[in-house]
Amino acid sequence: MLKVFVGKNKIKEAEEIRWESMSIEELTSLSSTPSLFGGAQTFLLVGALGSDRQDEFLKLPGVLTESPHTFIFEEEKLLKAPTVALEKAGAKIEVEKKAASTGKERGFDPFDPFGLTFALAARDKKKLWLALTYALAGGEKPEAIAGLLHWKVRDLLGSGSSTYSPPDLRHMSRELVYLYHDSHRGIGELHLLLEKYILSL
Repeated sequence: MLKVFVGKNKIKEAEEIRWESMSIEELTSLSSTPSLFGGAQTFLLVGALGSDRQDEFLKLPGVLTESPHTFIFEEEKLLKAPTVALEKAGAKIEVEKKAASTGKERGFDPFDPFGLTFALAARDKKKLWLALTYALAGGEKPEAIAGLLHWKVRDLLGSGSSTYSPPDLRHMSRELVYLYHDSHRGIGELHLLLEKYILSL
């Protein structure tokens, strides 16, 4: 059996596997080897699917789902592409739902969309990054932020800008659209892509 827990605390009733030093062949062998005292065992792999060995581990689900033992992958987050692959292999995926943060409990002011768009128009990278940070901490969805930035770029393209040339603005418009679609293709999480994009301006 194969289970994937996303955003959950460590499972205590399982034997944690130090997968960093194990080969795929060793894990495959473990999945089909009876335990010393008989009966099924539960093994835990923490952070394996989020590591640079992700592609290797995504070759295992078909084997692990057929195992008499239970294998649990515990991850802080899981992108769409590996989620689809795991679901197709029959893995049981559980995602811990967290209440959306308003940011107020951490001392953040309410999100000011005008501050975000003003910083973009002024080409003030520092203020733009801070505005993004505050927006995300305040619970704003990355999709809404990307949409707001794209709207402002199109607005500047139509009304004219003293800080960006028309080719720059057209390029920015395309890049923001690409970021949105890249996040849905599992290339990266949108809030991280937005941060990287802002820091590259």
